[in-house]
Amino acid sequence: MIGNSRLLTYGVAIGSTAIAILLSLWLEPLISRTIGAFFYIAIIASTWYGGFQPGIVTVVLSTLAIDYFLIPPQYQLGINQPEDILRLGLFLLVALIINLVTGNLQHSRQKIQQLNQQLSQENAEQLRMTLDDRKQAQETLEQQFEQQRLVMEMSQRIRRSLNLQDILQTTVDEVRHFLECDRVTIFQFYPGWGGMIVVESVAPEWMALLPLQIHDPCIGEENVEPFKQGLVTAKTDIYTAGISPCHVEFLESLQVRANLVVPVSLGDELWGLLAAHHCAAPREWQSSEIALLRQLGAQVSIAIQQAALFEQVHTELTERKQAEIALQQLNAELEQRVQERTAQLTETNDRLRKTVIEQQQTQLILLEQAQMLELQAVITRNMGEGICLVKIDNGVIVYANPKFEQMFGYKSGELNGQNVSIVNGVTKSATIEDVNQATLSAVLQNTEATYEVQNLKKSGTPFWCSVTTSVFRHPDYGDVLVAVHQDITERKGIEEALRESEEKFRQLAENIEAVFWMIDNQSQQVLYVSNAYQTIWQRSCEDLYHNYSNWLDAIHPEDRQRVEIEFIEQLRTGQYDKKYRIIRPDGSIRWIRDRAFPIKNELGELVRIAGIAEDITELEQINLMKSEFIGIVSHELRTPLTAIRAALGLLQTGIYDRKPDKFKRMIEIAAIDSDRLVRLVNDILDLERLESDRAVLEKNTCNAADLIQQAVAGVQAIANQQNITFKIHPSNAQVWAAADAIVQTLTNLLGNAIKFSPADSTITLSVQQQTDRVLFQITDQGRGIPADKLEAIFGRFQQVDASDSRTKGGTGLGLAICRSIIDQHGGQIWAESTLSVGSTFFFTLPLPGN
Repeated sequence: MIGNSRLLTYGVAIGSTAIAILLSLWLEPLISRTIGAFFYIAIIASTWYGGFQPGIVTVVLSTLAIDYFLIPPQYQLGINQPEDILRLGLFLLVALIINLVTGNLQHSRQKIQQLNQQLSQENAEQLRMTLDDRKQAQETLEQQFEQQRLVMEMSQRIRRSLNLQDILQTTVDEVRHFLECDRVTIFQFYPGWGGMIVVESVAPEWMALLPLQIHDPCIGEENVEPFKQGLVTAKTDIYTAGISPCHVEFLESLQVRANLVVPVSLGDELWGLLAAHHCAAPREWQSSEIALLRQLGAQVSIAIQQAALFEQVHTELTERKQAEIALQQLNAELEQRVQERTAQLTETNDRLRKTVIEQQQTQLILLEQAQMLELQAVITRNMGEGICLVKIDNGVIVYANPKFEQMFGYKSGELNGQNVSIVNGVTKSATIEDVNQATLSAVLQNTEATYEVQNLKKSGTPFWCSVTTSVFRHPDYGDVLVAVHQDITERKGIEEALRESEEKFRQLAENIEAVFWMIDNQSQQVLYVSNAYQTIWQRSCEDLYHNYSNWLDAIHPEDRQRVEIEFIEQLRTGQYDKKYRIIRPDGSIRWIRDRAFPIKNELGELVRIAGIAEDITELEQINLMKSEFIGIVSHELRTPLTAIRAALGLLQTGIYDRKPDKFKRMIEIAAIDSDRLVRLVNDILDLERLESDRAVLEKNTCNAADLIQQAVAGVQAIANQQNITFKIHPSNAQVWAAADAIVQTLTNLLGNAIKFSPADSTITLSVQQQTDRVLFQITDQGRGIPADKLEAIFGRFQQVDASDSRTKGGTGLGLAICRSIIDQHGGQIWAESTLSVGSTFFFTLPLPGN
């Protein structure tokens, strides 16, 4: 599988190169001045898809294709013209940079995805911990709520019921269930502090105490008195609670291991005890459980008082009613019989009349409903949408029209009686809870609800539906939900494909350095401009959306009229390729190449214009430098060649055949200019090799004094000819440098100092170690350098006096080579001078370790 994936990436590289070749050949008349536009896109695509190596393959194939198809001589490999070599070299350099940048972007994207996954996992873990805390707090609240519920329910039972036995029994049952203990009892005292169990709730595996009469010999007045004062006892373990052995033995007989006891009082008297027993093992009673039992004890006291009061009132009322009945019974009996008979006759007559009217109304309603249902059934069967009726109370499908059954892949009648969940699907955008919530909202508000949901066919295949639901009252099924379904799977697919296409275009537009733009041909409104506009123009995209003239306002005044004329032509044809300059808000000027192409509708009408605007400032500067360089080099080469040709031409004529001295002088002139030409070519090659990074400088720790000694030794013979001496200040400083390159730099500087120093003068060399670098100084006693030339002399073919190249023999490239070497060491080089006094050249090198 990995092999196939790698082959696919290289296939993409080859295919994208082939497409670029076809587009370049097809559009060659339009883009003849730029040979690499489509190949750059092919390199970006293959590198983004497959990585660095497929991108290199595309670079190589693109280079060969351009040479073979686009650069004369066409359809054969090989280049004859120097400008074609330069064009192809620039293309290869830019292509390699694009490949490297795109590969790094792809690697960064993968790193970002990994970080996103790690962050998602950490967020999920934090969310889980938060949910656990909330769950624990919710359980605590539910427990408190359950306690309050028990107290409230008992209060309600006391108000609703006058049956004391039922109240007490329900209380102990619910308390045992809530506390999850083994037994709960209510004990009533007799005189002498004995008593009996009134009600009990006990687990099946433990001994039942009801109706046990209990007399604990260990309990006396001194033990009962604290209960009168409201004492609540909570024993975790009877064996460690510090109670008397007699009482421990008594509790053992009742199978009690831990107990919780609260008093039940009737006024100021102790009526009994409410006790919870844990029999299986010791138990730590919680403060909330103690508080609950205390509240329930108070409610039991209220229930007992209410029952006693009711019994007293009931007895009095019974006696009074019996007396009244005895007095009124004889007088009212006859009158009551007459009234009852009359009422029975009247009621029977009214009931018969009402029944007849209701039957007639019911028949009319049923007839209208039957006609309406028949009409609805005919419409439903023939609708293009799927319709189903679902009972609100249990979610069962009671009807599905043929379109609905066909849509979900079921046979006729197969869905009837099934739960609606078999056709529901779950997605991130619409869950079952969303559907249920929408359904419930429709039921409560009696309104329609519309949503999009992913349902399931009988085969398990998911598909998208647009659903509209409403509720109505069905004569047979009660409240039913009517759901109208439309299959929107195809529309969803189109929307997703469009979204993915837009995302790919956005990523391409946002990650390329050129500006993608699109305008409406009718309204001249900017529809889209990529973020590169803000980088190149240094202006806001939002301002351009609001006012298209901002684009024209930024164009250089010298180019604006020409661009406006071409813009009018663009509106007619939809295509152009032009160059112009823009002025950015900071005052800087950039060169832009702007290309447009038309977008037409199905009728062939021009509706939109899209284009690409590239910043070609560096390319224009390179072209200018190339022109200047070619002009200078051609001049510098032509001068010695002219002298050589003139000397050889004179010799060829034979006029000096009998003049040996003249003949020898011509030979010397040709040799001198030949040496100058060789030096010039060597210097040009050295400089180009340094500035193109093809010269690898092997750096190591060097002694500054050794470097100076080597350079001085190399020029000592030339200095001796003019009796020039060297004054060297000793130093033990060390530098991090390429020894040969620094010796070459020192030799060039010393050679210049010797050339422009008078005879019998002194050249001073010193080295000074600074905080993070070492400073070299070479001072001569020559004629000096004008202030306006101190920086220019480091350029190519630059000299203080144009005649110096003839009289002093220099090429004008020595200082340019020195600056290139020092720049590659991360140092600086400069000159200071006083006319008629001398000049000092400085340069710095890093310390070892920096």
